Amino acid sequence: MRTVLTAMPAYSHLVPLLLPVGRRLRDAGHDVLVATSEAMADTIEQAGLRPVVLPDLITMRDLAADPERFGAKGLTDVAERRGTETIGVTPEVFGGNFVGVLGRHFGEKLLEHVERPDLIVREATEFGGYYAAEKWGIPNAVIDISPMAPFGDVLDEINAGRAHFGLAPVDDPWQPMSFFRAGVVPETFYPDGARLESARHYRIPDGDAQRLDPAVADLPDRPLVLAGLGSNAPMMLGERPLLLDTIIETLGKLPVTGVVALGANRDPGEWTGVRAENVHLTSFVQQQTLLPACDAFITHCGFNSTRESLYAGVPMVGLPMFAEQPGNAARITEIGAGLAFNIEDVTVPLLHEAVSRVLEEPSFRSAVRGVQRRVLALPPLCQLAADLEELV
Repeated sequence: MRTVLTAMPAYSHLVPLLLPVGRRLRDAGHDVLVATSEAMADTIEQAGLRPVVLPDLITMRDLAADPERFGAKGLTDVAERRGTETIGVTPEVFGGNFVGVLGRHFGEKLLEHVERPDLIVREATEFGGYYAAEKWGIPNAVIDISPMAPFGDVLDEINAGRAHFGLAPVDDPWQPMSFFRAGVVPETFYPDGARLESARHYRIPDGDAQRLDPAVADLPDRPLVLAGLGSNAPMMLGERPLLLDTIIETLGKLPVTGVVALGANRDPGEWTGVRAENVHLTSFVQQQTLLPACDAFITHCGFNSTRESLYAGVPMVGLPMFAEQPGNAARITEIGAGLAFNIEDVTVPLLHEAVSRVLEEPSFRSAVRGVQRRVLALPPLCQLAADLEELV
Protein backbone atom coordinates (compact mmCIF):
# COMPACT_ATOMS: atom_id res chain seq x y z
CA MET A 1 0.00 0.00 0.00
CA ARG A 2 1.44 3.35 -1.04
CA THR A 3 0.69 5.89 1.69
CA VAL A 4 1.36 9.63 1.89
CA LEU A 5 1.42 11.32 5.29
CA THR A 6 0.55 15.02 5.57
CA ALA A 7 0.89 17.50 8.41
CA MET A 8 1.28 21.19 8.99
CA PRO A 9 5.09 21.66 8.63
CA ALA A 10 5.73 22.29 12.32
CA TYR A 11 7.41 20.08 14.91
CA SER A 12 4.41 19.78 17.22
CA HIS A 13 2.08 18.84 14.34
CA LEU A 14 4.42 16.35 12.71
CA VAL A 15 6.88 14.70 15.08
CA PRO A 16 5.13 13.48 18.26
CA LEU A 17 2.26 11.56 16.62
CA LEU A 18 2.38 11.45 12.82
CA LEU A 19 5.96 10.19 12.42
CA PRO A 20 5.43 7.26 14.85
CA VAL A 21 2.42 6.26 12.73
CA GLY A 22 4.57 6.49 9.61
CA ARG A 23 7.19 4.21 11.14
CA ARG A 24 4.54 1.60 12.04
CA LEU A 25 3.22 1.64 8.49
CA ARG A 26 6.75 1.35 7.12
CA ASP A 27 7.52 -1.55 9.45
CA ALA A 28 4.36 -3.28 8.22
CA GLY A 29 5.80 -3.22 4.71
CA HIS A 30 4.07 -0.20 3.22
CA ASP A 31 5.63 2.39 0.94
CA VAL A 32 5.44 5.57 3.05
CA LEU A 33 6.15 9.16 1.99
CA VAL A 34 5.79 12.27 4.15
CA ALA A 35 4.76 15.45 2.34
CA THR A 36 6.35 18.44 4.01
CA SER A 37 8.30 21.67 3.68
CA GLU A 38 12.00 21.83 2.98
CA ALA A 39 12.61 22.97 6.58
CA MET A 40 11.20 19.71 8.02
CA ALA A 41 12.79 17.28 5.52
CA ASP A 42 15.85 16.52 7.67
CA THR A 43 13.67 15.80 10.70
CA ILE A 44 11.69 13.26 8.67
CA GLU A 45 14.82 11.59 7.34
CA GLN A 46 16.23 11.35 10.88
CA ALA A 47 13.05 9.49 11.82
CA GLY A 48 13.82 6.94 9.12
CA LEU A 49 11.10 8.06 6.70
CA ARG A 50 11.20 9.53 3.19
CA PRO A 51 10.16 13.15 2.74
CA VAL A 52 8.69 14.61 -0.40
CA VAL A 53 9.23 18.36 -0.35
CA LEU A 54 6.37 20.59 -1.43
CA PRO A 55 8.12 23.77 -2.63
CA ASP A 56 7.21 27.18 -1.20
CA LEU A 57 4.77 25.68 1.28
CA ILE A 58 3.20 28.40 3.40
CA THR A 59 2.71 27.95 7.13
CA MET A 60 0.70 29.45 9.95
CA ARG A 61 3.77 31.52 10.85
CA ASP A 62 3.65 33.05 7.36
CA LEU A 63 -0.01 33.90 7.79
CA ALA A 64 0.57 35.46 11.21
CA ALA A 65 3.50 37.51 9.92
CA ASP A 66 1.61 38.92 6.90
CA PRO A 67 -2.15 38.28 7.14
CA GLU A 68 -3.09 40.67 4.33
CA ARG A 69 -0.73 39.09 1.80
CA PHE A 70 -2.17 35.61 2.27
CA GLY A 71 -5.78 36.56 2.97
CA ALA A 72 -5.64 35.19 6.52
CA LYS A 73 -8.70 35.58 8.72
CA GLY A 74 -8.95 36.78 12.32
CA LEU A 75 -5.22 37.34 12.86
CA THR A 76 -4.77 41.10 12.58
CA ASP A 77 -4.85 41.87 16.33
CA VAL A 78 -3.54 38.56 17.66
CA ALA A 79 0.17 39.47 17.70
CA GLU A 80 -0.34 42.33 20.17
CA ARG A 81 -2.30 40.15 22.61
CA ARG A 82 -0.30 36.93 22.35
CA GLY A 83 1.62 36.11 25.51
CA THR A 84 -0.37 38.50 27.69
CA GLU A 85 -3.85 36.96 27.45
CA THR A 86 -5.39 33.64 26.57
CA ILE A 87 -6.45 33.59 22.92
CA GLY A 88 -8.42 30.53 21.89
CA VAL A 89 -8.90 29.37 18.33
CA THR A 90 -12.26 30.42 16.91
CA PRO A 91 -14.17 28.80 14.06
CA GLU A 92 -13.29 31.88 11.98
CA VAL A 93 -9.55 31.48 12.58
CA PHE A 94 -9.53 27.69 12.29
CA GLY A 95 -11.88 27.51 9.33
CA GLY A 96 -10.52 30.50 7.46
CA ASN A 97 -6.86 29.58 7.85
CA PHE A 98 -6.39 25.84 8.47
CA VAL A 99 -9.38 24.59 6.47
CA GLY A 100 -9.24 27.48 4.00
CA VAL A 101 -5.96 29.20 3.11
CA LEU A 102 -3.49 26.57 4.32
CA GLY A 103 -5.64 23.59 3.35
CA ARG A 104 -6.21 24.76 -0.22
CA HIS A 105 -2.55 25.68 -0.68
CA PHE A 106 -1.32 22.34 0.68
CA GLY A 107 -3.84 20.46 -1.44
CA GLU A 108 -2.72 22.24 -4.60
CA LYS A 109 0.92 21.38 -3.88
CA LEU A 110 0.07 17.74 -3.22
CA LEU A 111 -1.82 17.34 -6.46
CA GLU A 112 1.02 19.02 -8.36
CA HIS A 113 4.02 17.22 -6.85
CA VAL A 114 2.81 13.81 -5.60
CA GLU A 115 1.60 10.85 -7.61
CA ARG A 116 -1.74 9.39 -6.60
CA PRO A 117 -1.24 7.08 -3.58
CA ASP A 118 -3.56 4.42 -2.17
CA LEU A 119 -4.14 6.25 1.10
CA ILE A 120 -3.61 9.63 2.73
CA VAL A 121 -2.87 9.70 6.47
CA ARG A 122 -3.06 13.25 7.79
CA GLU A 123 -2.97 15.00 11.12
CA ALA A 124 -6.35 16.46 11.93
CA THR A 125 -5.57 20.15 11.34
CA GLU A 126 -4.05 19.56 7.87
CA PHE A 127 -6.84 19.71 5.27
CA GLY A 128 -4.80 19.68 2.06
CA GLY A 129 -4.48 15.91 2.32
CA TYR A 130 -8.26 15.70 2.67
CA TYR A 131 -8.92 17.76 -0.47
CA ALA A 132 -6.32 15.83 -2.49
CA ALA A 133 -7.70 12.47 -1.32
CA GLU A 134 -11.22 13.50 -2.31
CA LYS A 135 -9.94 14.67 -5.71
CA TRP A 136 -8.01 11.42 -6.24
CA GLY A 137 -10.96 9.32 -5.04
CA ILE A 138 -8.97 7.61 -2.28
CA PRO A 139 -9.58 7.37 1.49
CA ASN A 140 -7.99 9.70 4.01
CA ALA A 141 -7.32 8.61 7.58
CA VAL A 142 -6.92 11.16 10.38
CA ILE A 143 -4.50 11.14 13.30
CA ASP A 144 -6.16 13.39 15.86
CA ILE A 145 -3.56 15.77 17.30
CA SER A 146 -6.17 18.35 18.31
CA PRO A 147 -9.39 16.91 19.77
CA MET A 148 -10.65 20.31 20.96
CA ALA A 149 -10.31 22.20 17.67
CA PRO A 150 -13.69 23.45 16.37
CA PHE A 151 -14.09 20.81 13.65
CA GLY A 152 -17.87 20.81 13.98
CA ASP A 153 -18.22 24.52 13.18
CA VAL A 154 -16.44 24.93 9.84
CA LEU A 155 -18.79 23.36 7.28
CA ASP A 156 -18.93 26.50 5.13
CA GLU A 157 -15.14 26.62 4.84
CA ILE A 158 -15.00 22.89 4.04
CA ASN A 159 -17.46 23.37 1.20
CA ALA A 160 -15.63 26.47 -0.04
CA GLY A 161 -12.48 24.35 -0.19
CA ARG A 162 -14.30 21.54 -1.94
CA ALA A 163 -15.66 23.99 -4.52
CA HIS A 164 -12.11 25.26 -5.08
CA PHE A 165 -11.10 21.71 -6.10
CA GLY A 166 -14.24 21.05 -8.14
CA LEU A 167 -15.83 18.78 -5.54
CA ALA A 168 -19.52 18.60 -4.62
CA PRO A 169 -20.59 20.05 -1.26
CA VAL A 170 -21.20 17.91 1.82
CA ASP A 171 -23.69 18.44 4.63
CA ASP A 172 -21.69 17.07 7.59
CA PRO A 173 -18.75 19.02 9.07
CA TRP A 174 -17.29 15.72 10.32
CA GLN A 175 -17.24 14.23 6.80
CA PRO A 176 -13.45 14.81 6.48
CA MET A 177 -13.01 12.32 9.35
CA SER A 178 -15.72 9.89 8.29
CA PHE A 179 -13.41 7.18 6.95
CA PHE A 180 -11.14 6.73 9.97
CA ARG A 181 -10.07 8.85 12.93
CA ALA A 182 -7.33 7.62 15.24
CA GLY A 183 -7.47 9.15 18.70
CA VAL A 184 -4.54 8.81 21.10
CA VAL A 185 -6.47 9.48 24.30
CA PRO A 186 -9.46 7.47 25.53
CA GLU A 187 -12.89 8.30 24.18
CA THR A 188 -13.84 9.71 27.60
CA PHE A 189 -11.60 12.71 26.91
CA TYR A 190 -13.78 13.68 23.93
CA PRO A 191 -16.98 15.69 24.47
CA ASP A 192 -20.12 13.84 23.37
CA GLY A 193 -20.49 15.86 20.17
CA ALA A 194 -16.98 14.95 19.00
CA ARG A 195 -17.34 11.17 19.37
CA LEU A 196 -17.51 9.56 15.93
CA GLU A 197 -18.44 6.13 14.62
CA SER A 198 -15.25 6.21 12.57
CA ALA A 199 -13.08 6.71 15.65
CA ARG A 200 -10.66 4.20 17.08
CA HIS A 201 -8.27 4.89 19.91
CA TYR A 202 -4.67 3.83 20.44
CA ARG A 203 -1.90 4.12 22.99
CA ILE A 204 1.18 5.95 21.79
CA PRO A 205 4.40 4.33 23.03
CA ASP A 206 6.99 6.35 24.88
CA GLY A 207 9.47 8.14 22.66
CA ASP A 208 13.13 7.31 22.54
CA ALA A 209 14.41 6.65 26.04
CA GLN A 210 15.98 9.73 27.60
CA ARG A 211 18.23 9.97 30.62
CA LEU A 212 16.93 12.46 33.14
CA ASP A 213 19.25 15.35 33.88
CA PRO A 214 21.21 14.26 37.01
CA ALA A 215 20.75 17.76 38.45
CA VAL A 216 16.99 17.17 38.46
CA ALA A 217 17.33 13.64 39.84
CA ASP A 218 19.33 14.95 42.82
CA LEU A 219 16.81 17.62 43.85
CA PRO A 220 15.34 17.41 47.40
CA ASP A 221 12.65 14.78 47.98
CA ARG A 222 9.50 16.85 48.41
CA PRO A 223 6.32 16.88 46.33
CA LEU A 224 7.58 17.54 42.80
CA VAL A 225 5.86 20.14 40.61
CA LEU A 226 6.94 20.51 37.00
CA ALA A 227 6.14 23.68 35.04
CA GLY A 228 6.57 23.81 31.27
CA LEU A 229 4.97 25.89 28.54
CA GLY A 230 5.91 23.78 25.52
CA SER A 231 8.13 24.55 22.55
CA ASN A 232 6.36 27.61 21.10
CA ALA A 233 4.67 29.39 23.99
CA PRO A 234 7.80 30.57 25.86
CA MET A 235 8.90 32.57 22.80
CA MET A 236 5.61 34.48 22.90
CA LEU A 237 6.20 35.82 26.39
CA GLY A 238 8.76 38.42 25.34
CA GLU A 239 12.03 39.36 27.00
CA ARG A 240 10.44 39.89 30.43
CA PRO A 241 8.10 36.93 30.89
CA LEU A 242 5.86 37.84 33.81
CA LEU A 243 4.01 34.53 33.62
CA LEU A 244 7.22 32.60 34.30
CA ASP A 245 8.01 34.99 37.17
CA THR A 246 4.58 34.28 38.66
CA ILE A 247 5.07 30.52 38.39
CA ILE A 248 8.53 30.63 40.00
CA GLU A 249 7.42 32.95 42.80
CA THR A 250 4.40 30.73 43.51
CA LEU A 251 6.42 27.54 43.70
CA GLY A 252 8.92 29.33 45.93
CA LYS A 253 6.14 29.87 48.50
CA LEU A 254 5.04 26.20 48.52
CA PRO A 255 6.60 23.22 50.37
CA VAL A 256 7.54 21.57 47.08
CA THR A 257 10.47 21.01 44.78
CA GLY A 258 9.80 22.94 41.59
CA VAL A 259 11.28 22.39 38.14
CA VAL A 260 10.58 25.18 35.65
CA ALA A 261 11.47 24.85 31.95
CA LEU A 262 12.11 28.40 30.79
CA GLY A 263 12.27 27.52 27.09
CA ALA A 264 15.08 26.57 24.75
CA ASN A 265 15.90 30.21 24.01
CA ARG A 266 16.54 31.10 27.68
CA ASP A 267 19.75 30.27 29.54
CA PRO A 268 19.03 29.75 33.27
CA GLY A 269 22.45 31.23 34.06
CA GLU A 270 21.41 34.50 32.44
CA TRP A 271 17.89 34.53 33.90
CA THR A 272 17.20 37.96 35.43
CA GLY A 273 13.70 37.20 36.63
CA VAL A 274 12.46 35.77 39.91
CA ARG A 275 14.41 32.94 41.51
CA ALA A 276 13.54 30.70 44.45
CA GLU A 277 15.75 28.37 46.47
CA ASN A 278 13.45 25.36 46.01
CA VAL A 279 12.91 25.92 42.26
CA HIS A 280 15.30 24.47 39.69
CA LEU A 281 15.45 26.46 36.46
CA THR A 282 16.37 24.82 33.17
CA SER A 283 16.06 25.61 29.47
CA PHE A 284 14.72 22.15 28.69
CA VAL A 285 13.50 19.19 30.69
CA GLN A 286 12.92 15.60 29.61
CA GLN A 287 9.20 16.08 30.19
CA GLN A 288 7.92 12.65 29.22
CA THR A 289 10.63 11.00 31.33
CA LEU A 290 10.07 13.21 34.39
CA LEU A 291 6.25 13.39 34.47
CA PRO A 292 5.66 9.95 36.07
CA ALA A 293 7.71 11.16 39.06
CA CYS A 294 5.70 14.39 39.43
CA ASP A 295 2.86 15.24 41.80
CA ALA A 296 1.48 18.10 39.69
CA PHE A 297 2.11 19.72 36.33
CA ILE A 298 1.72 23.42 35.49
CA THR A 299 1.16 23.37 31.73
CA HIS A 300 0.10 25.52 28.79
CA CYS A 301 -2.27 22.65 27.84
CA GLY A 302 -0.86 21.93 24.41
CA PHE A 303 -2.27 18.58 23.35
CA ASN A 304 1.06 16.75 23.48
CA SER A 305 1.70 17.95 27.04
CA THR A 306 -1.89 17.23 28.06
CA ARG A 307 -1.69 13.72 26.63
CA GLU A 308 1.63 13.02 28.33
CA SER A 309 0.24 14.15 31.68
CA LEU A 310 -2.87 11.96 31.27
CA TYR A 311 -0.67 9.01 30.33
CA ALA A 312 1.47 9.61 33.44
CA GLY A 313 -1.53 10.06 35.75
CA VAL A 314 -0.46 13.54 36.88
CA PRO A 315 -3.06 16.24 37.71
CA MET A 316 -2.64 19.60 36.02
CA VAL A 317 -2.92 23.32 36.56
CA GLY A 318 -3.59 24.71 33.11
CA LEU A 319 -2.45 28.13 31.91
CA PRO A 320 -3.54 28.03 28.25
CA MET A 321 -2.15 30.67 25.93
CA PHE A 322 -3.36 30.20 22.35
CA ALA A 323 -4.81 27.89 19.68
CA GLU A 324 -6.79 24.90 21.02
CA GLN A 325 -5.09 25.10 24.43
CA PRO A 326 -8.12 26.77 26.12
CA GLY A 327 -10.29 23.91 24.85
CA ASN A 328 -7.89 21.34 26.28
CA ALA A 329 -7.81 23.24 29.56
CA ALA A 330 -11.59 23.35 29.73
CA ARG A 331 -11.81 19.61 29.11
CA ILE A 332 -9.22 18.93 31.82
CA THR A 333 -11.42 20.75 34.32
CA GLU A 334 -14.61 19.07 33.02
CA ILE A 335 -13.22 15.59 33.64
CA GLY A 336 -11.82 16.63 37.03
CA ALA A 337 -8.15 16.14 36.12
CA GLY A 338 -7.09 19.62 37.18
CA LEU A 339 -7.81 23.34 37.26
CA ALA A 340 -7.25 26.01 34.61
CA PHE A 341 -7.13 29.80 34.31
CA ASN A 342 -6.69 32.42 31.60
CA ILE A 343 -3.15 33.77 31.79
CA GLU A 344 -4.31 37.38 32.18
CA ASP A 345 -6.03 36.39 35.43
CA VAL A 346 -3.08 34.55 36.97
CA THR A 347 -1.62 36.00 40.16
CA VAL A 348 0.63 34.46 42.79
CA PRO A 349 -2.24 34.01 45.31
CA LEU A 350 -4.52 32.44 42.68
CA LEU A 351 -1.83 30.07 41.40
CA HIS A 352 -0.76 29.22 44.96
CA GLU A 353 -4.29 28.16 45.84
CA ALA A 354 -4.68 26.18 42.61
CA VAL A 355 -1.44 24.22 42.97
CA SER A 356 -2.19 23.58 46.64
CA ARG A 357 -5.64 22.19 45.79
CA VAL A 358 -4.34 19.95 43.03
CA LEU A 359 -1.68 18.58 45.37
CA GLU A 360 -3.91 18.16 48.41
CA GLU A 361 -7.36 17.18 47.12
CA PRO A 362 -7.38 13.49 46.13
CA SER A 363 -10.22 13.89 43.61
CA PHE A 364 -7.87 15.41 41.03
CA ARG A 365 -5.41 12.53 41.17
CA SER A 366 -8.25 10.00 41.19
CA ALA A 367 -9.74 11.51 38.03
CA VAL A 368 -6.49 11.62 36.10
CA ARG A 369 -5.55 8.12 37.26
CA GLY A 370 -8.90 6.95 35.92
CA VAL A 371 -7.96 8.31 32.49
CA GLN A 372 -4.54 6.69 32.85
CA ARG A 373 -6.16 3.27 33.44
CA ARG A 374 -8.24 3.70 30.29
CA VAL A 375 -5.08 4.61 28.37
CA LEU A 376 -3.49 1.34 29.48
CA ALA A 377 -6.49 -0.54 28.06
CA LEU A 378 -6.08 0.96 24.58
CA PRO A 379 -4.54 -1.16 21.81
CA PRO A 380 -0.92 -0.23 21.03
CA LEU A 381 -0.15 1.99 18.08
CA CYS A 382 1.21 -0.93 16.05
CA GLN A 383 -2.40 -2.15 15.72
CA LEU A 384 -3.22 0.94 13.64
CA ALA A 385 -1.40 -0.37 10.55
CA ALA A 386 -3.42 -3.58 10.57
CA ASP A 387 -6.66 -1.66 11.07
CA LEU A 388 -5.91 0.61 8.13
CA GLU A 389 -5.05 -2.38 5.94
CA GLU A 390 -8.40 -3.94 6.80
CA LEU A 391 -10.32 -0.76 6.01
CA VAL A 392 -8.53 0.03 2.75
